[in-house]
Amino acid sequence: MSKIDTLGGLGGAREMGISRQENQLQRAKSLASKEVSTDADIDKAAEGFEALLLHQMIKSMWSTVEKNGLMGEDSHQSQIYQDMLNQAIADSIAEGKGIGVKDFLKKELSKSTEGAS
Repeated sequence: MSKIDTLGGLGGAREMGISRQENQLQRAKSLASKEVSTDADIDKAAEGFEALLLHQMIKSMWSTVEKNGLMGEDSHQSQIYQDMLNQAIADSIAEGKGIGVKDFLKKELSKSTEGAS
């Protein structure tokens, strides 16, 4: 009985992870087709790009870690959890000072919108 509950909970976590990725993809597509005109739009686009870049970096770093023992299991459930953890870490870093990509993009996007005006 507890196995059924556990599997159902994992299915929900998987659906939540997929749903979150689909939402981010839709948000990226809407931003790509949208005219960037305000500083808030520029900030949002730069932060989103930095979070995406950080997520890919963290994911690549995890691929170098040997999978054994605690949290190293190579199961589908642990991969979902690890991806959700990676995304949360990337979002948290991007919301703060970040790694400098966000600041660079803001400057460059501001220049391009000023030049277009």
